[in-house]
Amino acid sequence: MDRAFETAFATPIAFLTTTAVAGVLIGILLRAALVPQTRFTGWVRGITGRNGRYLFFILLVAWVIGMSILAGMGLSANEVGGPAFVGLLVGFFLFMGFIWAVIGD
Repeated sequence: MDRAFETAFATPIAFLTTTAVAGVLIGILLRAALVPQTRFTGWVRGITGRNGRYLFFILLVAWVIGMSILAGMGLSANEVGGPAFVGLLVGFFLFMGFIWAVIGD
């Protein structure tokens, strides 16, 4: 067997967590692909209505505070890289959701 393949099973918790996260991601993508043509469900109306912009604004403020705390912790690039990348992705989707909620009104 290949050494990299054996290494994946040497840390079973990390392997199972990664597999579970990948399964959740595939489930989300599958659900998004199977949305009917109308795309107007209850939760979509909730986050794109008049109050959705306030929800996304509060989430954006919380994101800015969280990223500021992460930047101010004084961690090395190796320690802060993973959480900063996840924060970057979260921030992108929060900003897109905020724009969608404001323009969609």
